[in-house]
Amino acid sequence: MSPHMEHLQHAFDLQRQNLIVPTADQRRAWLNKLWATIDSHQEALVDALHKDLGKPREEVLLHEVFPVKNEIRFARKHLRGWMSPQRTPTPLTMVGTRSCIQHQPKGQVLVIAPWNFPMMLTLRPVVCALAAGNSVMVKPSEHAPHTADWIFKIVSEALPAQVATVILGGADESAFLTSLPFQHIYFTGGTGIGRKVMHAAADSLASVTLELGGKSPAIVDSTVHVIDAAKRLAWGKFLNSGQVCISPDYLLVEDAIADDLVREFLAQTQSMYGASSESQLTCNQRSRIVNDHHFNRVVGLVEDALAKGARVVAGGTWDAETRRIAPTVLEDVTLDMAIMQEEIFGPVLPVIRWSSEKDLKCILDANPHPLAMYFFSKNQVTVTRWMRQFPSGTAAVNEVILQVAQPELPFGGIQASGIGRTGGYAGFQAFSNPRSVVSQRSRFNILPLTFPPFTSFTSKLIAAVLRWL
Repeated sequence: MSPHMEHLQHAFDLQRQNLIVPTADQRRAWLNKLWATIDSHQEALVDALHKDLGKPREEVLLHEVFPVKNEIRFARKHLRGWMSPQRTPTPLTMVGTRSCIQHQPKGQVLVIAPWNFPMMLTLRPVVCALAAGNSVMVKPSEHAPHTADWIFKIVSEALPAQVATVILGGADESAFLTSLPFQHIYFTGGTGIGRKVMHAAADSLASVTLELGGKSPAIVDSTVHVIDAAKRLAWGKFLNSGQVCISPDYLLVEDAIADDLVREFLAQTQSMYGASSESQLTCNQRSRIVNDHHFNRVVGLVEDALAKGARVVAGGTWDAETRRIAPTVLEDVTLDMAIMQEEIFGPVLPVIRWSSEKDLKCILDANPHPLAMYFFSKNQVTVTRWMRQFPSGTAAVNEVILQVAQPELPFGGIQASGIGRTGGYAGFQAFSNPRSVVSQRSRFNILPLTFPPFTSFTSKLIAAVLRWL
């Protein structure tokens, strides 16, 4: 084992040797300290996220800092209630006992975070893990190195190493960490790596939460308010230059309003980012693609689509030096194009027109169940039917993205788009083991009447109970 990996092993062993079940006051103190340390380094985080992804200040505060602090606020408010034993009803056959559920920390947990929201998607699960009373090892993404450095500084300043430790590095460090016998692994990233994480977790029978992704469609019918729908879709699609796991990945619009919706979508994009592709390309209200690999991948998807007959409606320009891609809309897109077979994760929106729900089903069945679906319609009967027919991890009706920001809702995917749920109480549960507890409250109950030796009375009693059921 190399000296570096020995250091990781030592950090793991330190936490294992100091495992405790912390009180509510201890957990709240950890969360308070994390909040205060984030506050004191907020401007450094703004600068780091600008260096890593070109994010404007407002976007950092709204979509990185606010969600983490909101998660802390929500956990502090509800922590004592979550930790309290949850009473359950007592059936007649168990009269004389009392039952409850107690949530215990899973123990040592590992959080492996992505690069697209490198502060929020790193620290938000850490908050859930701390609220549940665990010790945490955190691996930020190496693709956002400036932010990773500040996360290291913040966590090191806020929390003792036996409670939380940040590990910097790349794929080798992640592979070594997943080989250690954690009780739970929380991973956010691509489906391919998620499979590897789950395989590694199986060796120690660790539970997992996998926040993955997929092609999240937006379905629009002819009853919508076109301006409202276009405004929300344009914001959701081009937020963080499309590098959002629940970004609308492609647009399925009913043919009767397709021209109007696309026209208004372009108008809303121009209102947000500039009147021309050139101004949108250099707009400082937009982040950039994280690195050359992902830039080239997104450009390759566009070029493949154009080579196979897709048509550029807007955008279609890019600058390799700055890794910026103008907000791009493609029409005449077909399912054989690579852009319709993998998650885009960039500021490119394929548009496909439909005229029947048979068309919708054919298109949606071409990809695994996504992390999100967006339904735009004023017809509640239609929305209910779509919700029933088309599964997804999360959904929003006449909105986009907001489901991840609602702390009362569990967030997560299904099958290829993820396993498990997080956020708020669901995040607390994900990092907890529910312990079932039955306590005798009276010496006199029915159960001893069923103990051996069995008699004719026992048989009659069992028959009576079965009839009562």
